[in-house]
Amino acid sequence: MTTLHIVRQSAFTTSDFAQCLQTVKDSDCIVFTDDGCYNLTHPCIKQLSVQVELKAIIEHVNARAINLTNTKATTITMNELVALTFQTDRVITWQ
Repeated sequence: MTTLHIVRQSAFTTSDFAQCLQTVKDSDCIVFTDDGCYNLTHPCIKQLSVQVELKAIIEHVNARAINLTNTKATTITMNELVALTFQTDRVITWQ
């Protein structure tokens, strides 16, 4: 069973992302939206020990001037996020 994790808050201000990392499993997908995009540069992302897809909403990344060069994340549009919700077994929003 695959899970889509939508992370909306920064680990620099809340513990939501740390909690997400405790529940994520192989083959899950994490999408960073809003201030959750800052987690791509947070040290706790290195604690990710399972094989998951990392994605970020392009408009949100650009609005925060985040450089994805040294990350494993790919960018997607909001329409692609909607499509992902139908491709996974369940969705958890971390906010």
